[in-house]
Amino acid sequence: MTTNTSPNKVASPPHGKFVVVMTPDERIADMQAFGREIRESKKTAQEFLIRAGILNKKGQLAKPYRNC
Repeated sequence: MTTNTSPNKVASPPHGKFVVVMTPDERIADMQAFGREIRESKKTAQEFLIRAGILNKKGQLAKPYRNC
């Protein structure tokens, strides 16, 4: 196995990804706005939990989070 240890190589974001560099205060404001957005209704909250893998498509807890 070989690794590239070149000090001139700079990591770049994956192609097709949009990266925004934010200050800590901007990031906090962005996270708060996102929280407000997903809490607007039960539907938006449930959609977020499904995307996060916490709920399944039926709206029930996903297997890793069940108590049985």
